[in-house]
Amino acid sequence: MQRIRRHVVVSMVIGLVLTGLWAMPTPGHTAEPGDGTANDHFTQGVLASERGQVDRAIEEFQAAARLNPLHSEALYNLGLLYGERERWDDAMAALERAAELRPKDADPHLALGIVAGQKGDDDRAIHEYIEALKLKPDLTEAHFRLALIYQKRKLDDLAVGQYRTTVQTDPQHLPARFALGFLADKKGDLDEAIRQFREITAVDPRNVEGHYNLGLAYGRKSMVGLADLPTPDLTDYNALAMDEFLKVLSWNPNHAGARYNLALTYLYQGGGDVKRAREHLEILAGLDPQLAEKLADKIEAVTTKEGAH
Repeated sequence: MQRIRRHVVVSMVIGLVLTGLWAMPTPGHTAEPGDGTANDHFTQGVLASERGQVDRAIEEFQAAARLNPLHSEALYNLGLLYGERERWDDAMAALERAAELRPKDADPHLALGIVAGQKGDDDRAIHEYIEALKLKPDLTEAHFRLALIYQKRKLDDLAVGQYRTTVQTDPQHLPARFALGFLADKKGDLDEAIRQFREITAVDPRNVEGHYNLGLAYGRKSMVGLADLPTPDLTDYNALAMDEFLKVLSWNPNHAGARYNLALTYLYQGGGDVKRAREHLEILAGLDPQLAEKLADKIEAVTTKEGAH
């Protein structure tokens, strides 16, 4: 059975992470100090950004900040758009100023953490995420991104703690659940891995990678000596794994990993079904020659062993 496959759990693109954080003035908007035409430029900047006109939006926010250096919303959104253009130093400068002007606002610190991460300064990123969480303890994205850095540094226990807080604040945060599943598998806690992948498929019933990794976890569980435990576990995990791989293939017949592992379940269940395993081998050869070669070797080993008997 293949080891549980890591899933790409997050996009580091500023625009994706911070969607929805734009601050559009409303009729009840309180004027910034020194307000005047600065808010006109700010409003035009927001409208331009919503139309995807990033460079125009940057110009408008720059104009707003020139007219009113204390316009924290213009500086904040300017920092986000500098990030969109990968102008990391400019982004840091604008966001730092926004954070100074809005000392009780967690969002500038979250954005600073993301930009610091893009610059490769993980220590600064950690600092900013912690600052954001001091101001807003239930800020899901800060917990999640802090966990990513801890995991990157192989501080798995700290990472798990932050991922758990992430799913407590947002039970449907699938990237965090994937990470919890992978880390549980790494630790050998297959029951926890199975629980996390089940949660993913409960939230998103057609999540292909969720079902695939659940199948892998079931398959690995089937290889544990469950009948020898003090309290025997008679669950047919091999059959559960097969069901998950069949679901994946019903949605994506070209999923090489699912096809390979389904063939293995046929090959190793009960007395073994070499015929079915070979049927999948023929298809797999056109999808992933390396996996097909591995499967062919396993089929040969089984048939050779049977012939010896």
